[in-house]
Amino acid sequence: MRSCVRICSGLMLAVAAVAVHSAPVRAQSAPATQPAQTAQSLAEPHTLTLTPFLSTAFGTSQDLGGSLGLGVAVGYDLTRNIGFEGEIGHVFDVLGNDANQDVSITNYSANGVYHFDVSRFTPYATFGLGVEHVGRAVKNPDPLAIYAPSGTEVAYNFGGGVKYPVSERFLARADLRRFQSTDLSPDYWRLYGGLTFWVKRN
Repeated sequence: MRSCVRICSGLMLAVAAVAVHSAPVRAQSAPATQPAQTAQSLAEPHTLTLTPFLSTAFGTSQDLGGSLGLGVAVGYDLTRNIGFEGEIGHVFDVLGNDANQDVSITNYSANGVYHFDVSRFTPYATFGLGVEHVGRAVKNPDPLAIYAPSGTEVAYNFGGGVKYPVSERFLARADLRRFQSTDLSPDYWRLYGGLTFWVKRN
């Protein structure tokens, strides 16, 4: 867990360093006859986006394992920097090594997104609140055993990622977040790769 935190902290620091230093470098390298262009994010004001994604969960609490997952996010960019996003993400089974039990996790969250002004690609930070539903299924229950029930609890998430343009309407996207429950549901890191496209543009 500590190694995951160190890795993610390093990634976020690297993203922040790029965001801080990219604009001055471009300004110094611009020809004297042309004004330096101000870096800006790829987000466009008052646009609607859709991002389907595939994910992997790891660093799961309670000594659980990792799992593949999928999800979809719908975003609205209010400005080039500030956006909002609603997301549904599902993790298939964090007890992948246990043939008798399945533990799936589904998150429903509303997130704020801040896009950094960097040319060519756009790093971003995000924070969100929502609910986490944990589904537990036992194929051959032991009559003498006690199994944890399924449940839904409040959860929050934080992290960031990068968007990179691949065409006029599509962006490749990588996203890393930590999901934390307020009670007994599993906490975990999630890394996803997705393709964002503009549903509505000005």
